[in-house]
Amino acid sequence: MAVSLWRGICGLPNLIQDLIVYTLAALFAGLNIVYAGTADYREWGTLALVPYLGAAAVTVVLYLVHRRHSFSMTFLRRARLSVLVMLGIAAVLVPLLSELSWRATATQNAHAQPEVAVIERAGDRIALGQSPYLVHPSTVGVSPANDAHNVDQLSFFPYLPGMAVFGLLNATSVPPEIGDARVLFALVALAAFFVALSLTRAPPERKIRATQFFVALPVGALPMVTGGDDLPVIALVLLSLVLLQRRQGFASGILAALACSLKFTAWPIALVALLISDREEDSTLARSYLLGLSFVIPVVLFGLYGNVHAFFENVVRFPLGLTKVRSPAASPLLGQFLVSAFPHARRLVTLLLAVVGLAIVVFTLVLHRPKDAAGVARLSAFALCVATVLAPATRFGYLIYPTVLFVWSYVLTGYRRPHLDDRRAAAG
Repeated sequence: MAVSLWRGICGLPNLIQDLIVYTLAALFAGLNIVYAGTADYREWGTLALVPYLGAAAVTVVLYLVHRRHSFSMTFLRRARLSVLVMLGIAAVLVPLLSELSWRATATQNAHAQPEVAVIERAGDRIALGQSPYLVHPSTVGVSPANDAHNVDQLSFFPYLPGMAVFGLLNATSVPPEIGDARVLFALVALAAFFVALSLTRAPPERKIRATQFFVALPVGALPMVTGGDDLPVIALVLLSLVLLQRRQGFASGILAALACSLKFTAWPIALVALLISDREEDSTLARSYLLGLSFVIPVVLFGLYGNVHAFFENVVRFPLGLTKVRSPAASPLLGQFLVSAFPHARRLVTLLLAVVGLAIVVFTLVLHRPKDAAGVARLSAFALCVATVLAPATRFGYLIYPTVLFVWSYVLTGYRRPHLDDRRAAAG
């Protein structure tokens, strides 16, 4: 049913598809204004609602006029891009700059998600030559209302060591608006995404659709404004998959290693990419990819160096909800519901959920082994969707991974790989 619905939507005219996504985005922004539990989400919704409604209205006008006058594909593409650029400015850039300014000047309310200050404190410790991981963390991240360096000073740092790099600017004397971790999040994510997009051979319409989801629609816009530490991770993964599709194994592995040095969420994708084919000529590709991927090892060793216990307490036990201080990540998904229903058997439930999730993914992998980067993206999207639903401490926001990966598989589908025979024919 889901596949049929997707094919039906893909069969609609591009302008109708635009109208659907912009209307849903406006609805989502409105729901945030009314129901969001944090001020930064409500503020984003307030600033983004009118731009989304405006984009939907312009799209309706374009569609109606196009039916009467039949614009060329080039004109329609430029018109859609113009709407997308204006939406990026109004629904992403303006809210982001506003939140950065409000937090820097300690305007009333919190203007960032907890991970922003948590990562900045890890950057402070790195700048002082210390480990990013506290031996005895005692608090969870709180949504910071200002840029003071005592915010979340004793918090868990549930990321891999590479993520601390995004907090380093905050440890310098740059203006607080620039030192905010979200600035580096956005710059790295957008740079990696647009490089990846430029390297794909997808039709322009698919590239526009991918840009909508990653930049302008709430999937990417909301985390980019409020604290998107997942955005650079997923953008590096997308670039890695494009390079893999282009058979640049070592470069793809390096990009995957960078993503894997930030969060464990990139690891399943990187490992699935090793299985893209069992054909003879792909063994060299797999070896070069694995060589590049191995660069994540020294980053992890750096995290382990100094205190192995602190690393596992912050990076493994805390996200799994196995520490005395529980992760604030919580959404009414299956894993969260089960551990809440059986609090005294939390470890057993967590173990069973992990086994069930792994079994589902392995079974799917056996039935549908990916043969190209598009297949890797699809399988990874499914695996991470399962992980998000079954995780004992999760957020709806983690669904950015399966959503973006599924759209990216759509971008990569149909790319014809250069085979050895093709290259020999061209050479001869």
